[in-house]
Amino acid sequence: MTRSSSSLLSIQALRGFAALYVVVYHSGLALAHADIPALPWLTTHVIKRGHVGVDVFFVISGFIIAWVAILGQGTGKEPEPPGEFLVKRAFRLAPPYWLMSVLHSTWLNPVSAGVLLSSLAFMPQANVDAPYFGYPALYVGWSLNYEVFFYALCALGLALFGRRALALVALALFTTTIIMPFWHSGIVLRNPEALYDWATPLQAMAANPLVLEFLLGAGLAWLYAAHRQRLTPAFARVLLAVGVATFVMSAVGPAPKFDLFWRGLPAGALLIGMVAMEHCGELRVPRVAVWLGELSYALYLAHPSVIEATHRLVGVLSPQWIGTQLMLFAVNLALTLVLAMLLHRYVELPSIALGRRTIAWMRDRRHAWRTRLGTQKP
Repeated sequence: MTRSSSSLLSIQALRGFAALYVVVYHSGLALAHADIPALPWLTTHVIKRGHVGVDVFFVISGFIIAWVAILGQGTGKEPEPPGEFLVKRAFRLAPPYWLMSVLHSTWLNPVSAGVLLSSLAFMPQANVDAPYFGYPALYVGWSLNYEVFFYALCALGLALFGRRALALVALALFTTTIIMPFWHSGIVLRNPEALYDWATPLQAMAANPLVLEFLLGAGLAWLYAAHRQRLTPAFARVLLAVGVATFVMSAVGPAPKFDLFWRGLPAGALLIGMVAMEHCGELRVPRVAVWLGELSYALYLAHPSVIEATHRLVGVLSPQWIGTQLMLFAVNLALTLVLAMLLHRYVELPSIALGRRTIAWMRDRRHAWRTRLGTQKP
């Protein structure tokens, strides 16, 4: 039985997995024991590779924005108006991040007013230490700077081209990552950790190859919208097998920390494999995985403060003390879940609801304005 789902629970589950993987990566968990040589390998090749969760987030964002806002979930619906698009994303993204940035910088990591303000404005700090370009007040916010840049391009595309907005987004990213660097320096750097010395912080971020992971996700959404009816269960299983295999190899294998080919493409393969399986009715997503997906943004924002606070209290523990390491990790995870649930329940969800009410008000104003113009015609 074919299941055509607009909710795509598989993506929610993948988002939750990515958030948890990043939490594990930042937890500082380091396992070692003289009699168990597999533990250092596990630490180096699995735990310390959680940064790939960011690649998964970028590909998911590209897919979801294209699927929901531009392609109308493949149903022929009109794309979102650019104003509504920006309001919806701003109310979902900004308030929880602003709150955690202020709390983190107040209690744990004091920063200058300039750094805090640029952080709240989702702007990179400096043309140093690519692809982070200077850590914001809440250090995971560097990835949100990329998200907001992608949202701005999509809003511009919606304003100018509507359903064909992806064409403008693709052209803009080709310009920022290929044409602009070649124009300035005659070279195009593939390594996301390399720097262009001619660039401002914003130009450097826009030219970083990591932005192409959003385009990868958007392209997969376009392919899914156009060809999903051709998917068969057998082909979906092949896609998922390829996605899982390539993602595992990219995580544990010898690859650069950030790389569009070695990190982004496996993340995209895993995503489309899961989506194809769900579409064909071959994948049943557990409720707990969906719940973690709904909590993923709050998890991402909450865990830096929890981890830094607990590590300051107990210090960095010796890797040889496996029991203590695991106990600290369990405490970090439990406290992160609690704080994330509070942030999600009392900040994220009310903010999303306020955004919806704002959009409803905008629609009412627009309807009233059109009605007034209609009554004034001779």
